[in-house]
Amino acid sequence: MRNAIRNRIIEAVPSLTDVFEPHAASKDSVKPYAVVLQGDDDNESAWAGFRRIIEVWPYVSRTSFEAVDDLEQEIAAALVAEPLVTEAGEVFTCSYMGSSQDTVDEDWDAITRGMQFAVMALQPMGAGVPVTSDPWLNALASWTETLFGREWSVYKGVWPVGYTRSSIMWRITGMEAKPLGVGMFQITKRFTAHVLGPDGNQEHYSVLKLIEAIGSVPKIPLDLLDRRYMTVADLKANIEADAIKEGQITISLSRKVQKLTDEGPLMAEVNYKRI
Repeated sequence: MRNAIRNRIIEAVPSLTDVFEPHAASKDSVKPYAVVLQGDDDNESAWAGFRRIIEVWPYVSRTSFEAVDDLEQEIAAALVAEPLVTEAGEVFTCSYMGSSQDTVDEDWDAITRGMQFAVMALQPMGAGVPVTSDPWLNALASWTETLFGREWSVYKGVWPVGYTRSSIMWRITGMEAKPLGVGMFQITKRFTAHVLGPDGNQEHYSVLKLIEAIGSVPKIPLDLLDRRYMTVADLKANIEADAIKEGQITISLSRKVQKLTDEGPLMAEVNYKRI
């Protein structure tokens, strides 16, 4: 993970002479350069993986903090622009959390500032296996693909290795069955949509687009040939929610289904007596 971050910064910020680990940098290192520090891991959720805090410190000569400002913008843009991939093929993303106050390093004759990133690893953790092939989930994903077109990728159940930045991931978060009388019951499934746009503005716009599209249709097709549909209910959205970890949209879809009965005779025998 550290090497993937280092390589991305070196590639995207050519004005830096190098990106060091803390023990490798010194007062004699040619400026400007950056130092990457790795923090602790925190479990975020059973399906979303873990979060790690990474600090990046850009060092420049003791001239003006405007030079630090420029490097901060370039480094932040480089790390949050798209997912990073480790040598082992693990995919993760960085969210910029902000920076510390300006610092003058007298010993190294440099000025710097600490930048904090929350790194989300997306490999599923724990014993739970995400649902990726449910018929309702497949139908919802297909409907979303039609809405957004080929420029967006739509995933089911989990973020895959190598996912793209313009993408939507639907996952099932709950299910219940409610009897409706003799021979019928209602199935309701809850879904969460994670909308990951190329940038913040496009992400918010795409969340709103998906909300409006869902809100404008009473039902979503489950099987057009058999004329089976899922009724939309309980649509909620939070455009400020984390796209990777939480998801911005939740909906409930429901259908009325006949109860399944065992195969067999309706009556074992019939007895009658003539009067």
